[in-house]
Amino acid sequence: MSPHDILQALSQQGLLAGDQQKIIRDVEDKKPFSVHWELRAVLYAGVVLLSSGLGLLIYENYDRIGHGFLLGAIATLCLGCFGFAAYYRAPWSPAQTRSRSPFGDYALLLGCLLFLSLEGYAQYEYTIFGTRYGLVTFIPAMLFLALAYLFDHRGVLSMALTALISWVGLTVRPLDFFFKTNFFDQGITLSAIGLSLLLIAAALLLERRQLKAHFTFTYLLMAGNLLLVALVAGMFNFETWRFAFIAALFGSCVAFDRYARNQRSFLFLLMSAVYGYIGLTYLVFHFGKPGNYLATFYFLTSGIGLVIYLLFNRRAVS
Repeated sequence: MSPHDILQALSQQGLLAGDQQKIIRDVEDKKPFSVHWELRAVLYAGVVLLSSGLGLLIYENYDRIGHGFLLGAIATLCLGCFGFAAYYRAPWSPAQTRSRSPFGDYALLLGCLLFLSLEGYAQYEYTIFGTRYGLVTFIPAMLFLALAYLFDHRGVLSMALTALISWVGLTVRPLDFFFKTNFFDQGITLSAIGLSLLLIAAALLLERRQLKAHFTFTYLLMAGNLLLVALVAGMFNFETWRFAFIAALFGSCVAFDRYARNQRSFLFLLMSAVYGYIGLTYLVFHFGKPGNYLATFYFLTSGIGLVIYLLFNRRAVS
């Protein structure tokens, strides 16, 4: 309902005089509007495009410029970004803090992206880690995790968790065998489940202790998706443990549904509904084996039911 509609309704109910309605309408029409989120989106896009452009520039000109110069230039830019972010960093607090500069968060994010470029370039050209590919992901994971808490940056926390997940995958299955077997190897699936449960437990514990409690959303979003994807993969691929994976999947969906209602978060409600629907559909087709007509009827009715469920419950969590 627009402000003009609200003013019109109040006027019709006799709660607002005509001259008052005109004054309020003029204020609404002339007041400035916020472009905060639009500018943030543009700045984040600029950071990503800049780091991508630097990577492309290195790829096309490394033989003419020289490896040492390129590594030095990237390292200098990286340290400059970290230095700028540190200079304007707010004093550390277990609660949420903000940089004293509007560009501090973007400088930190650019510094992390440049660090990844620096590390990847050095590994590609000089193989500084040898065949210990796990170090390539473990070092950024630990560095970014520390930076996320030091600078209170959820974007860097997401990068740290992504690197940590990659490190666990490479530790369980080395890179040279990673592409020769099914990605959803039992070891990888179980390690993903274990890591996701560990991250969820850590997030809830830190939230209870009020240590960067606003990070809980990022932890649960990434770890929750990892957990649900791993359970779906286990349900699809491992017949021996299929019923255990099915029970764990539906139990996790119920848990995320309850969390969504408690925290009034539609995103977690959507997660639980979508993964639960995938699990239910698998059960119907794996054990029921419906024909073409019944399959079409199932997708039609269940799809409509899923949409109605989400629309009906959206108000309950918004």
